[in-house]
Amino acid sequence: MNIAWWQLSLQVPADSAAKVEAQLLEAGADAITFLELDTSEALFIEGELWQNSQCQALFAAQNHAEASIHALVNMAGWQNFGASVQALEDQDWVSSTQAQFPARQFGKLWVVPSWDQAPQDARYELHLDPGQAFGTGAHPTTSRCLHFLESHIQGGECIMDYGCGSGILAIAALLLGAKEAYGVDTDPIALQVAMDNAQRNGVAERLRLSLPEATPLPLADILVANILAGPLLSLAPTLAALTRPGGWIALSGILHSQEPGIQNAYAPYFNLAAPQHEEDWSLLYGQRKSGD
Repeated sequence: MNIAWWQLSLQVPADSAAKVEAQLLEAGADAITFLELDTSEALFIEGELWQNSQCQALFAAQNHAEASIHALVNMAGWQNFGASVQALEDQDWVSSTQAQFPARQFGKLWVVPSWDQAPQDARYELHLDPGQAFGTGAHPTTSRCLHFLESHIQGGECIMDYGCGSGILAIAALLLGAKEAYGVDTDPIALQVAMDNAQRNGVAERLRLSLPEATPLPLADILVANILAGPLLSLAPTLAALTRPGGWIALSGILHSQEPGIQNAYAPYFNLAAPQHEEDWSLLYGQRKSGD
């Protein structure tokens, strides 16, 4: 058996789901899915959580050993969550992914995997498959960012996607009318995946990708950062310095309980609006102040 993935399965109480998801992301999970126990239906329906749920997290075998997954379970205190670890081949991942990720609409924009199609009247289509540097728009944190871009891009902007992963936000911005986009990520593999996706969508010539320290970056008219609360806190001065006065910032990957800390960190630099919520996640956004 050619092991490509380790699948960690947990039975997670509804009130712990968001915390467990954040911990899995921090640990390097490439994909996380919540299912109702003993069914194949998605856990989230109209913003509500079933009380009994199964969490399945995928870790790339080339980056994680089976022993490290078991160590994560012990360190996080998930011993009572019925944890199990299963080896998967590539084909298992492909078939399960295709069922979970159909084409999705975000205002005027559709995100379309290779195994599905957008409606004939779709105005903008972003073609992207799940994989390394996971990001398809299915998660609420990405969904909020896509809706934000769709409502704030007027045309001709300079966009920065800080922590770009698959490049979905930068590519979406270019399709929606931005003039140029800059994608920044600490992972060289993510940067290659983002460029491949940009080429697939015909916007590679307007997308510049780099490691954070690799090259000077311009001031952005709109900066989006879909990361996690911890990095967002430490990056506040950096992200503020990369946003032009009057420009917009959108911060995602934040649990509701983490809003006050992020607001305190960014309030000296931005006039923040009321947070937007989707399920257990928040998007904070606002305009850059002058002279701060």
